[in-house]
Amino acid sequence: MRKLLSALAIMFLIGCAVNPVTKKRQFMIVSEKEEFRIGKKVAKQVEEEMGIYLELPKLRSLIKEVERNIGRQSDRPNLIYRAEIVDTPDFNAFALPGGFIYVNRGLLERINSVDELAAVLGHETVHVAARHSAAQISKQRVINLLLFGVNLATGGMVQRYDQIVGLGLILAFNKWSRDQERQADRYGIIYMTRAGYNPKAFLTLLEQIKRLELREPSIFEVWFMNHPPTDERIKLAKEELKRIEKVCPECLKRPIRRNEYISLLDGLAVGERTNTELILGERYYNKEYAFSIKIPAGWYARLRSRYATAIFINPKKRFSVFLNVDPLMKKTKAEVYHKEKKKELLRHGLIKIKDIEDKLPYGARISIFTGFDRTRGEIKAELISFVKGAEGYSLLGSAKKEDFLELHENLISMIKSWKFLSPEEAHKLQPLRLRIHRVRKGETWKSITIKYYGSDIGSEKLALYNGFNKGEEPPPGILIKIPPSLRFY
Repeated sequence: MRKLLSALAIMFLIGCAVNPVTKKRQFMIVSEKEEFRIGKKVAKQVEEEMGIYLELPKLRSLIKEVERNIGRQSDRPNLIYRAEIVDTPDFNAFALPGGFIYVNRGLLERINSVDELAAVLGHETVHVAARHSAAQISKQRVINLLLFGVNLATGGMVQRYDQIVGLGLILAFNKWSRDQERQADRYGIIYMTRAGYNPKAFLTLLEQIKRLELREPSIFEVWFMNHPPTDERIKLAKEELKRIEKVCPECLKRPIRRNEYISLLDGLAVGERTNTELILGERYYNKEYAFSIKIPAGWYARLRSRYATAIFINPKKRFSVFLNVDPLMKKTKAEVYHKEKKKELLRHGLIKIKDIEDKLPYGARISIFTGFDRTRGEIKAELISFVKGAEGYSLLGSAKKEDFLELHENLISMIKSWKFLSPEEAHKLQPLRLRIHRVRKGETWKSITIKYYGSDIGSEKLALYNGFNKGEEPPPGILIKIPPSLRFY
C-alpha cells in the first residue's frame, strides 16, 4: 500500500501538462502518441459497429473540408483531424482521442447551413485540441489505482460499497464533462470564426436545438447526457459573440451558406436503418428474414444492438421490448422453442408467474414473469415466441409492475401486426429519404405542406424542421428540406 501511495504521489508530481487551448495546467499522464493509439483503436470499433455513411460523397467531402479548415485554426494545427459520418439517426456528434471526429447522420439532417456544420465541428475539434479525452483517461487510471489499493487494504471489503463509489464517479465525471462542453462551446466559436465561417451560426444552431427539443425531446436523449442545458449554452454563446463583434464586426456579416449545404442533403437516408433492417413510417422491416412489425405509437426502434435483433422503447413509460430471431439447429416445435426461451429467462433471475393460452398468429405462446431491476424496481415481463421454418422468433417486453397491462396490450398489438414478406418484397425495400424543394414566389409553408403531404396539417412543424420560427415564411429561392413524413422518427 505504501508503494502504491508513493507511486500515486510521483504521478501527481510529474503528471501535469499545459492544456493546448486554455494554456492552463491540467493533470495528464497520457502521451500524445498513446492518445492517438487509443483513438485509432476506438475509431475502428465505432466504424465497425455504427457504420460509415457513404451514400452522398459530396456531403462527406464537405464535412472533411470544413474539418480541415477548422483543424488548421485550432491550438493543435499540426494534428491530422479526421471527420466522418456515422450511419445512425441520433442527433449527436462526438470526438475521440487523437483527432477522430464523427457526425451522426441524424444531426446532418437537422442542421441548415455550412456554417452550422462548422459550429458542430468547431465544438468537437476543441475536445481534441484540449486533449479532453486524454485528461479523462488520466483521471480514470488514478481512480483505478486508488480502488485497487483500497481493495487490497480492506481485503476486498470495498466491494460492498461499489454502487456508492460507482455513482460518485459518474457524478464527478459528468461535472467534468459539462465543464469541458462549456469550454468546447467557447473556443469552438473562436475556431469557426478563424476558419472563415459566420459565428452567428453557432447561436442559430443552439436556438434550433432549443425549438426542436421542446417538440421532439426523444431525438436529444444522447445529446442531453453530457451537454449543459441549452438555455445556458445560448447565453454563453451570446456573450462570446459580443466579444467577437468588438474585434471583428465583419465576421458577423459573412454570408450564411444555407443553399450550398441543403442541396447536398438531397436523397439523405433518414430514420433507423442497417444493411438488413429499416424503419418505414410506423413499421420495422427485416430484409434478411423478410418480415415486418408495427411499432406502437410513442415508441422508438433501436437497431445495431449486441443484445437483440432490434429493441423497441417507450421512453415516457420506460417500456422495452427485445425482438430476437434465432436460427435453429434442427426442426423444432413451437412449444419446445418457447420452453427453452423460458429457461433462459429463469437463469437470468426472472420468476415465472403463468402461461397464457391465447389464439395468436403463427401459434405464438405467451408466458408472464416477475422480477426486479435497479432503475425501475419491481417489474413484470412477457415472453411471446413462435417458430416458422428454420428460425425461432421472440418478443420479450418488460415494464414497471403497475404499467404492465398497458405493455401487454402493446405486445399483443405487435404480434398481431407481424407480417412475413416475399423475398421480392423484402429486396425492394429502401430507406426513407429527404427531398429538397426550392421555394417559389408566393409559396408559403401551408402551400408547400399541401403539395407534398396532401394537407396543411404540420406546416408549422415543417417550418421548425427547416430552422424557421413560427409565422416566418420562407423567402423565394431558398432551399428547404422535405422529410418523408411529418411524423418524424
